[in-house]
Amino acid sequence: MTRIVVVDDHTIIRQGLTGLLRGVEEFEVVAEAGTGAAAVRFVLDINPDIVIMDMSLPDMDGLEAVRQMKENGFGGHILFLTMHNDQGYYEAAQRLGVSGYLLKDDAMDDLVYAIKAVLRGDRFTSGALNVTPPARQTAQQDAKLTHRENEIVTLIAGGNSSKEIAEKFCISVKTVETHRSNIMHKLGLKGASDLTKYAIRVGLI
Repeated sequence: MTRIVVVDDHTIIRQGLTGLLRGVEEFEVVAEAGTGAAAVRFVLDINPDIVIMDMSLPDMDGLEAVRQMKENGFGGHILFLTMHNDQGYYEAAQRLGVSGYLLKDDAMDDLVYAIKAVLRGDRFTSGALNVTPPARQTAQQDAKLTHRENEIVTLIAGGNSSKEIAEKFCISVKTVETHRSNIMHKLGLKGASDLTKYAIRVGLI
């Protein structure tokens, strides 16, 4: 069972997230917090597997709360879930060594996928984030695709169908098709064969 602490200063969002996460069989929400101080206290007392962390809190920002958690020995995963689609916040979170950065505009299935991904030892960055994750710098400098879009390009070029990609990422087929349409528009491509050539050119496959 994956033990989760949910941190958000908006009660309706926090309770909504908790209810949705509890609907996933292998997830257990063990605490909720509406302030940074409460989050630090709960996390250090409970030592959960994952903290879903808001960036904007009434007493301190999420970055400071995470810094305090880590300075006091917390070694679990931290996923930021925030409205801040911003390079500065993203880079600050990366410097703290967090496992993922999601936006509140993302779908619930993206959050579920992100949690499962970090448990496997991966890092997760929202596909809607307008930044360049360092691990994908070379490809994104060429086309300015997001991290998720590059993942989808790789899978499409590898012959995976939209249904197979959806199952891999635990997202809907409609979400995959939306990503695919955005990718084609950004790259100015017509079909999967052009996409494969692009993937080879930038080193994705």
